Amino acid sequence: MAKVIFTPWKRHSELLAVRRQFYPSPDYDGADMRSQACATVGAWKLRGNLPHPVEATALLTDAILHDDALKNSVFSIRATYAAAFCRFVTGLVDSKLHGQRRTMFQRALDLGLPASFVELRHEATHRELPSLTVLRNSTLRSLEWLWDYYWVKTEHGPAALSAPLRLRSVSSGAGAEAEGVEDGDESDSAGCASATVSGLRAFLDQAVQGGEDVEPPRKKRKVRQQHLSAVGAELVSVCKRSRGATAALVRVMLRDSILVPKGRRLGDSMADDLAKWDSLLQMIAEGYPGFLVTLTERMIDELAFTGSSDPKSDPYCEGVYIWLDHILRSSQWGARRQVLSYSYILAACKSSSNHWTTLLGRNIDRQDDGLLAAISEKRTALPQAPSSTDEDEDLAALSKFGWETADAWDSRPLGVV
Repeated sequence: MAKVIFTPWKRHSELLAVRRQFYPSPDYDGADMRSQACATVGAWKLRGNLPHPVEATALLTDAILHDDALKNSVFSIRATYAAAFCRFVTGLVDSKLHGQRRTMFQRALDLGLPASFVELRHEATHRELPSLTVLRNSTLRSLEWLWDYYWVKTEHGPAALSAPLRLRSVSSGAGAEAEGVEDGDESDSAGCASATVSGLRAFLDQAVQGGEDVEPPRKKRKVRQQHLSAVGAELVSVCKRSRGATAALVRVMLRDSILVPKGRRLGDSMADDLAKWDSLLQMIAEGYPGFLVTLTERMIDELAFTGSSDPKSDPYCEGVYIWLDHILRSSQWGARRQVLSYSYILAACKSSSNHWTTLLGRNIDRQDDGLLAAISEKRTALPQAPSSTDEDEDLAALSKFGWETADAWDSRPLGVV
């Protein structure tokens, strides 16, 4: 017997039309229909039985449309982003809503939701609002995640929507698989993921080989830089065009001995590897900021959830730590670090303490102390307030025109005799 499904839309084609408005195709050049899609979802909300992913997509999209500094204050924009993001995460992982006594992190693990989303929700709810740059980037990543989690399944009709929605976790440890792979479509998704990984590996191989055989040697650096720029532009295009490609690219870089060379020994210098790949990573992060967030989160996962019995003596863990410390503290990455939220990195360091996470957390705290000291020095260097002699001169000038001061101000609270 067929299962009856109650939906706020009359026909499935209406849901697909709203999906096209939220996620237009890359070659679409018509009017922006996202506001109309949000209005349609608002009407569906009144009818009831609205799936949370649909509502969350509308809230996040509406927050993006609200992001106009000419019409709204920065605080209002930040608050709108934070409210939409918190409701999106809470609706998925809140144990009180789903009747299961499990932590939010456990629920996120089951759904494949990045653990950093839960930590950022906690920061926005219980601490200071994250920066506008972090909120914008997290909103875009949330919309990408919702596409893989819900919207991609709407293509197969109502029957696909009635199936349990779950993704395999990508943040549960060093051995996590590709992002955006549904359990029911493992064969097709595995083939797509394999093709994506193979293509990304070919791009990185080109980056390594670019300009190596060019003569004369003095032109080698210039030719290699041009080649890296071309490869970086292609990788940015792939990350923007293919959802899930960013996670695949990061996984290839870390696990295929690209950023951390195979066979390195403990204590070996990483200076050559940093010089070799740093410019390419910065190019990708410049063109697609979400890459840097995914890269740093995967690196801290590699350190915090390593499968090594002795992380302190593991050359791979040491190499990942050197890269992550370089990204988080070097001046070259200063401008691009604005998209990062340190809350998840610090939470991972505290919850899964080992030699490298402890050292990383200590370095971040020391960097924060240095920043506060620099701010304090700048404040002391500011011009001082006008002295009382300046005020006396002003009062003397005003008295020539008939102005005089009133009695001394009484600072007692109202009602006190």
